Amino acid sequence: MIAIAPPPLVAEKTTELDTYLNAYAQTGRLSGNVIISHGEEPALIRSYGMANREHTVANIPATKFRIGSITKQFTAAAILQLHEQGLVELQAPISTYLPDYPNGEQMTIHHLLTHTSGIPEYLDGSTFPDIAEWMRLPSTLDQLVERFQDLPLDFDPGERFQYSNSGYVVLTQIIETVSGQPYADYVQTHIFTPLCMDHTGYEMPKAVVSNLAQGYLRIGQDLYLQTEPIDMSLPQGAGGLYSTLGDLGIWQRWLYGSADDPSLLSPVSKALLITPWVKMGDPEDGANAFYGYGLVTDTHLERQRIHHSGGINGFLSTLMHYPEEDLTISLLLNLDNQPPATIAEGLAAILFGEDYAMPQIQTAVAIDPALYTRYVGTYQLLPELQIRLWVEDEQLMGQATGQGSFALYPSSETQFFAQVADITIAFSFADDGAVDGFTLHQLGHELFATKLDD
Repeated sequence: MIAIAPPPLVAEKTTELDTYLNAYAQTGRLSGNVIISHGEEPALIRSYGMANREHTVANIPATKFRIGSITKQFTAAAILQLHEQGLVELQAPISTYLPDYPNGEQMTIHHLLTHTSGIPEYLDGSTFPDIAEWMRLPSTLDQLVERFQDLPLDFDPGERFQYSNSGYVVLTQIIETVSGQPYADYVQTHIFTPLCMDHTGYEMPKAVVSNLAQGYLRIGQDLYLQTEPIDMSLPQGAGGLYSTLGDLGIWQRWLYGSADDPSLLSPVSKALLITPWVKMGDPEDGANAFYGYGLVTDTHLERQRIHHSGGINGFLSTLMHYPEEDLTISLLLNLDNQPPATIAEGLAAILFGEDYAMPQIQTAVAIDPALYTRYVGTYQLLPELQIRLWVEDEQLMGQATGQGSFALYPSSETQFFAQVADITIAFSFADDGAVDGFTLHQLGHELFATKLDD
């Protein structure tokens, strides 16, 4: 671990913060960089794990990470710049800029920015069964859009929120069409260079990016795999950028700070990024999260929060800002097993004096492998999600709908945990002794899965 001494603002909490982060590192589910900023200055910076395990290269503050969907706020800022120049109208139909796009007259730029366009998700494995193979192959932007543009809309534009990487790919095409520049060149020239974000960019396919971490998947104690490959022509403005904590700190100080740079984006346009345009999730479930333009606003620990997370093959990230406290917590991870928002929320709880849970290292116990057979079967966890369990080489294995398989390790004869994620399951039994389901615990949530068959 590399540590930078914190200023007094966070010093009184440093020991507790470090204890919490070190506990996560000991579980094997923390590999990457963490920064806490209070006001304009970083108050705590920590680096954990390896940027490259093959060559024993440690993560350091200068390590670059793929940031996945955090890219979306930069794409939204680019659209707003074009809007200020009079080249894009937010409420205009996208057919104004892409006249050949099917149903383009029904949806607006605003619909794309807020995930309310109804365009199907191009990363959905149920719609595209060949996605695992296809993600390895290069695609032009036009080929990428052609892959989903002729599919029927999932709903009428503006009807509801549905997260859509496809919508931000279409925004990428609009940026290139209107500006006359490739997306990578546009964001470099108009955002990164003016802000002196010298370690941020679009990762061109096959390009060598210095100090870029390798992404991993943890499958067991001290056992890691390189993540499934993805050709970086695919994410586009939905998730194709890389950056460092330092550069993202520059961006967040510009975004949330008092100093405005009208040459980059006016205060009025900047405010549009964090305007709560559309409610996320089911309007009936009481959720308080709203999507802006590439950013989410909600309430956490009874405090206003602005944030977004990202994920892309082997990398996870989160940028979390509490405006009333002027507190920012950011994580960039090169490990595909631990949602960084969970870690960030624990750090926030420490700083605000709220309750939080310490991560636990699960230890497997020895049980008779013959007991595994009674758990074999399919379990209904959610209406659209099943989990299948089977035995392979005297190991209980599981697989959720549309996801990879994982091993389950016993902590007792009836309770198991997965090392690839923060998951525990406890089996329950009917009066006749047969297994009737299990309760899944993950990230503070609890769900019961009914057993359907053997």
